[in-house]
Amino acid sequence: MTESSTSVLDAADSTSPRGSTTKHGIARVLSNRAVQIILVEIVLIAIFQALSPGGAFLSEANIRGMALTASQVLLLAIGQAVLMSAGQIDISQGAAVILSSVLSGQLMIALSGTLPVPVVLVVGLLMAILIGAVIGAVNGVMVGIVGVNALVATLGMLSVATGIAQVITGGVNLFGMPRELQTWFGAISFGALPLPMLLSLVTIGVIWICYRFTPWGTHTLAMGSNKLAARRVGIKTLRNTIFIFVLSSGLAGLAGFIDLARYSTTNISGHLNDSMAAIAAALIGGTALTGGRISFLGAIFGAFLAIILQSGLVIVNLSPFYQTIAIGAMLLVAVSLDRSSRRAAKQGG
Repeated sequence: MTESSTSVLDAADSTSPRGSTTKHGIARVLSNRAVQIILVEIVLIAIFQALSPGGAFLSEANIRGMALTASQVLLLAIGQAVLMSAGQIDISQGAAVILSSVLSGQLMIALSGTLPVPVVLVVGLLMAILIGAVIGAVNGVMVGIVGVNALVATLGMLSVATGIAQVITGGVNLFGMPRELQTWFGAISFGALPLPMLLSLVTIGVIWICYRFTPWGTHTLAMGSNKLAARRVGIKTLRNTIFIFVLSSGLAGLAGFIDLARYSTTNISGHLNDSMAAIAAALIGGTALTGGRISFLGAIFGAFLAIILQSGLVIVNLSPFYQTIAIGAMLLVAVSLDRSSRRAAKQGG
């Protein structure tokens, strides 16, 4: 009896570390921000699918629509995450989307019939990115050279760029884009993946590789952790500050071109809340608002969370005003999570 009992106890002791290790591993997985977001998204998808008429939320048309929206929101979220990792922020992204789409659209309309269509589309794409980059350069100069707080500088740019777009168009959306803009780009898919989404993922992949495997990423994070110390060790903080603002707005310009390709028209009154959604996506994904930490994967999943919320609220026939409430609530939750994680980090240190 004693020998048998001892064997049982030994067996229990031998399996105990495994059980503890398994539990610890599960706890680590569940504590990962990206995993938490995915779980929330699964729950939201199930709710919206159950509430949507005829299960339309997971219909092919709605999934394609969400993927096209994601092709724009992901670009803005990644641009915002890079800025935030350096301790900066940009709330003028939506204005960059609007102005870049307006000027790109006008250029393509003017060139239609005079140049080959592929050339017109490429010129329109480059124009959109260029306009975004110019907006970012102005923001970077205001922050890096003039010394204006990023929030104030980009708030001013939000009004300036939006106002310029409205003056140029008289507040009326542009029509008459080349038909091939949609048929050759906006409406093309590779399987279930729309071409604009593929372009966005490739762009984000290139940015991630550069951030992860070149000194640029390390320097940007160092600036977010301690800008003065980064400058003292020889990091060119001014040049990098201007560059990351150019990158953020350049991505917004690309998003503006994708917007044109989707609808073959501009959206003068839209996109003003795009920056808020991008900031919320980056924060919820684990990028620190005060700098020094970034999560590309988290920003991607955070962007999809915003898209799921927006699409779900529309498809269950709630007023579009609820979308603004949902994104605002996301932002508040994101800021709360960021403060909690910083507090936990300080206590752990």
